[in-house]
Amino acid sequence: MRSLYENTKGRLIFRIILTAVAIGALVCSFLGTKPILLYFTNWSVWFVVIMTFLTLTGTVMSYKSQNESLLDNKIYRLLKFAAAVMIFATFVVSSFVLPDKLWTPSFWKVESFFKHFLLPVMYITDGILCDKRNSYKIHYVFAALVPPIIYWTAVITRFCSYRNSLGGAIPENQWNQYYPYGFTNIDNGHSLTFLIALLAGIAAGLTITGFVLYLLNRKKEKK
Repeated sequence: MRSLYENTKGRLIFRIILTAVAIGALVCSFLGTKPILLYFTNWSVWFVVIMTFLTLTGTVMSYKSQNESLLDNKIYRLLKFAAAVMIFATFVVSSFVLPDKLWTPSFWKVESFFKHFLLPVMYITDGILCDKRNSYKIHYVFAALVPPIIYWTAVITRFCSYRNSLGGAIPENQWNQYYPYGFTNIDNGHSLTFLIALLAGIAAGLTITGFVLYLLNRKKEKK
């Protein structure tokens, strides 16, 4: 199993299954809490879905004609790595931070299961088992922080701008339109400083995750 990246047929089968899971997660992303554009989970799912379809396309090309041009493309590899780090954040936060945690029944409902568990686990496993050894570069670790930073910058800018336009706090009946998660709500017991510190901690965790994925990719097979 560890040499799946060298087994073109096995890699193709695994990625067909991953694509089916990605489609399920994509559907579930449109069934969740509205507005759907507000949530980090949905953005990470959409990012992974795009990369999963590209990955399957590249794997089919490889299987049919030994054409590895897409899978070896530098931009593709970087984006695939970045998507893995982003979906890992979705898994960790949903499993251990949000109310519907890993050990609660609601986490295992179909909608949550596909987005928060099955897709992250399958996609990260794909990178570990199916990507070529030594195909990741060390700068991927830091470049992977860019999509989460863009998301959180947009979310914070949006609710801060709206608060300023109101001259104070956002009314409670509008919280779900501006605060995607409880820990982001600076009108309900949290400060902006606390939120930024928390996000810095998450960024540090994602950096460590990136390093781990990088090292796993470089690990040599035992003969």
